[in-house]
Amino acid sequence: MLHPIVKWLSFTTCIPYLLIVNWKSQNPLLYCFALHISLTLLSHIQLINMASCFPNASPFLVMLAMCLLISTSEAEKYVVGGSEKSWKFPLSKPDSLSHWANSHRFKIGDTLIFKYEKRTESVHEVNETDYEGCNTVGKYHIVFNGGNTKVMLTKPGFRHFISGNQSHCQMGLKLAVLVISSNKTKKNLLSPSPSPSPPPSSLLSPSPSPLPNNQGVTSSSGAGFIGVMMWLMLLL
Repeated sequence: MLHPIVKWLSFTTCIPYLLIVNWKSQNPLLYCFALHISLTLLSHIQLINMASCFPNASPFLVMLAMCLLISTSEAEKYVVGGSEKSWKFPLSKPDSLSHWANSHRFKIGDTLIFKYEKRTESVHEVNETDYEGCNTVGKYHIVFNGGNTKVMLTKPGFRHFISGNQSHCQMGLKLAVLVISSNKTKKNLLSPSPSPSPPPSSLLSPSPSPLPNNQGVTSSSGAGFIGVMMWLMLLL
């Protein structure tokens, strides 16, 4: 028999994980399955006598804290271009950075990492107009030149970056990424709207489903496996 403390900690950790991961998978069947397992586990938690372990602890408060921790830990870090020193000229292909951006799903909380040779390159965060025209001089530009620039994505919408060298930018050394919030999809944000200045056509072209990246993407199959393991623990 497992010790009650071990069971309690296991359940309160896995319940929010199951719900969060399967919600983000956008699969109703998986989410209903996870919800069913979670409710069963929760009822089992209530049967465990916690008075002798944590007399002042509330399972619901612990679960809430775990939800916040798990949600935060799911933020990912992306090295721009997918490899070291990929923010450099010449590029393997003029549109290689556009293809790289289209193959990923960027969320609020994720971080872009630009790695480059600081003696010859820099990164400018700019508006859409300066992005399109490769204008390296602007009043509201944010300039990075440290060689290892980290930019956190804090709000939904497009973020635009160009090389500080105008000729390099004109040859493709620039990046536009679409950041989505947890309750929106990339398709929703790219749908027609009355707002002016449509995003770059290269970002609107049809692209394959987002590919897994080296930093790791949470898998709903892993959540299903954890759910099965929790069922087995109920029998112990």
